[in-house]
Amino acid sequence: MAGRIPDQFIDELLARTDLTDVVASRISLKKTGQNYSGLCPFHNEKSPSFSLNPNKQFYYCFGCGAGGNAISFVMEHDHLDFVDAIEVLAKDAGMEVPREQGAPDRYEQNAELLKRLSESSQFYQKQLTQHPDKKKATDYLSKDRGLSGQIAKVFGLGYAPAGWDNLLKDVGTRAESQEQLLHGGMLIEKKEQPGHYYDRFRDRIIFPIRDSRGRVIAFGGRAFGDEKPKYLNSPETPVFQKSQELYGLFEAKQNTPIFDQIIVVEGYMDVIVLAQHGITNAVATLGTSVNSQHIRKLFKLVSKVILCFDGDKAGRAAAIRGLEASLPVMQDEKQVRFLFLPDGEDPDSLVRKEGKEAFNHRLEDSSSLSHVLLEHARNQVTLGDEEGEAQFTRNAMSMIQQIPKELTFRSILIKQLSDQSGIDKDTLGNTAIPKTRHQQQNTTESSAAPEHTSNTTSDEEYYYPPATYDEYDSQPSQEYSTPTHYDSGKKSTFKKGGKFNKFKEKEVYFPPAPSSLSRIKQASLCLLLHPHIAKEIDIPDPLINQANDELQTLCKIWRYFSKYPNHNTGHLLGSANNTQIIQEIQTLLNHPDAIIKLDIPNPEKEVIDTISFKENKLGEEYLKNKGPASIDTDENKQDIRNRIEQMRQKKS
Repeated sequence: MAGRIPDQFIDELLARTDLTDVVASRISLKKTGQNYSGLCPFHNEKSPSFSLNPNKQFYYCFGCGAGGNAISFVMEHDHLDFVDAIEVLAKDAGMEVPREQGAPDRYEQNAELLKRLSESSQFYQKQLTQHPDKKKATDYLSKDRGLSGQIAKVFGLGYAPAGWDNLLKDVGTRAESQEQLLHGGMLIEKKEQPGHYYDRFRDRIIFPIRDSRGRVIAFGGRAFGDEKPKYLNSPETPVFQKSQELYGLFEAKQNTPIFDQIIVVEGYMDVIVLAQHGITNAVATLGTSVNSQHIRKLFKLVSKVILCFDGDKAGRAAAIRGLEASLPVMQDEKQVRFLFLPDGEDPDSLVRKEGKEAFNHRLEDSSSLSHVLLEHARNQVTLGDEEGEAQFTRNAMSMIQQIPKELTFRSILIKQLSDQSGIDKDTLGNTAIPKTRHQQQNTTESSAAPEHTSNTTSDEEYYYPPATYDEYDSQPSQEYSTPTHYDSGKKSTFKKGGKFNKFKEKEVYFPPAPSSLSRIKQASLCLLLHPHIAKEIDIPDPLINQANDELQTLCKIWRYFSKYPNHNTGHLLGSANNTQIIQEIQTLLNHPDAIIKLDIPNPEKEVIDTISFKENKLGEEYLKNKGPASIDTDENKQDIRNRIEQMRQKKS
């Protein structure tokens, strides 16, 4: 793994980066007094609520609560991780990102190979517009597949002309370049002439495959007719492992304004045609089934993954493989859903027939993972009696047990199975069912090929360490809301004959996971997102006087909104002159819990309960410090009573 980026470089990069230029290059801004405003790129809105303060180099949206500096904006807007955002800003600033001592990653080790692949992509794109036989390719794309020149440019489509050495002559002019093209899968060595090569891709439409940062790492080639193979992909190379990559992921991140879900389809053309019809958040696997690494990778970007399959037998089989791949990497607050298309249709053909709106309705009506799991378990049963029901239960539990034990989702599935099977959920939860051979293989593959393994701390973890708990809290708050269910009204497709075939699918909404914020920080976040509640809250003087760092921040936020009841968090940030307070507020606003706190029904109660908790703790500390000898006189006893009463009373 490459070494960590030094702190000093991060500071220097931010000092040399103008946030206004960064944001203005991505969205339209309008000067409003000392600040700039515009439509927020992170949620849909018609009137501007996005504000940028050029003096403080900070942005904040009054609508969705997004806020931060240049790094956080690029991360959020461009859908990049921390290190990639640093590299984008450094490139724009003409700076080279230094690294502390550490082993170079595979991309640094293969920088020249990546250059040859980029040159190959440029070569193929050039042939699409300049080669004498270009009409063959352009007619296929425009007339046969209905693609526009604009969408072809977005995905970098190209043309590999007929012939054995077109790429070799253009890009492989030197022996070193030929060696790199060979390692990159672009050339094939002649068996009868070692050291002599020919082009892998010939007479095909070319689809460059990019990684999540937009670097070309491989190619796919589509034949014009029924030649075999219809699709030809690059072999695996030092920079390309097909089981870890997804076609179209980079383009989806770049072109999807609200990137909260991803559709996984089966082919290149499905991704491109959906994008042309305005559905830009689709990706495709690269000649492999959906695997656990794909799901884990997508969960880092979005909260919902929709697996879209053809409605035929092969599509159903692929869906089950996707189901099995999802189970061991499921997370609370994440969803995997399944969309089955009509027989004979794929996303490409269906979106052409129905259009964007109808296809989106199908996505909204997709089946939940729990429904598909229980349906699959039922469809494997051939008997309609007690023996069949017992087999159904074993089938379902063998899959449920692949879900991590600590997840609320697992408990909910067991409860659903209990409702359908009539077996107590505790009995089901304690039942050990041997894994099938296929499940054992999945577990072995998952553990043998993790996405990343390293003993070092990542840059993102180093610069944004997890928040610590409050000194009075041994654990973070775990007050869950009750899971709610609704009946979708869909008819079950369970096989007839079983006594449970009348059950309808129930959509499950999972309670939030425990917060990584301390109780005090959660209360501060509630005030920042709901400033109007400050007027209904009071913090007693003894608590203010004894406040530690976290509590001081809460008190300052409360004081400001109590004094200015009509102001919002943007006003607070604009008026703050303490850099530490500004950074603390920015960190809170950027925390994942901000989305949860924005929608809680009673933020006022959460803040009041936190203050009461701290009051009680302070009273206990006072008595503990005074000790038994301090209450040996009536005067001291009355003093303690007065102090405790003062802590509990609200100021008039």
